[in-house]
Amino acid sequence: MNKAFTLIELLVVVAIIGLLSTIVLVNSQRARFQAHDSNIQSLMHQVRNGAELIYAQSGETYNAICDENNNTLSDLGELGTLEKKIKENNGGQNVACIESADKKDFAASSPLRYLSGKYWCVESAGLSREIDNQITTAHCQ
Repeated sequence: MNKAFTLIELLVVVAIIGLLSTIVLVNSQRARFQAHDSNIQSLMHQVRNGAELIYAQSGETYNAICDENNNTLSDLGELGTLEKKIKENNGGQNVACIESADKKDFAASSPLRYLSGKYWCVESAGLSREIDNQITTAHCQ
C-alpha cells in the first residue's frame, strides 16, 4: 500500500495556498491605504492648527499659508514640513491651498489614497471634512 501524495493533491494544496496569500495581500494593501488616509486627515488638522497660529501672530491674516504662484500649501517652515509628510501619504500629490482675496479665509485639501477621487479639506472656519472635488475657493465645498 503506497501512502504518497498524488500530483493532483499537491497541485490543489498549492492552489489553495496561492489563493489565500492573494486574499491576505489584497486586504493588507487596503489597510495600508486606509492608514495613509488617517495620516492625511491628522496632518491636515495640524495644517489648520498651524494656520491659526500664523493668523494670530501675523495680525489676523492668512497671508503666508498658501503659495499663490501655484495654489499649493506654502513650502516655508512647519507648513512645508507638513506638506512633505502629507505627500508621503497621498502618493506625492500636491496639497491644494487657496486664500481669499482679503486673506481672512483659507482652505487646503489633499487627495485621499483609499477613497480614490475623494479629498480631505480643512478651512479657516474650522471645518474639516471629506469632499468630492479639489477645492476652487477658500472654503471646503
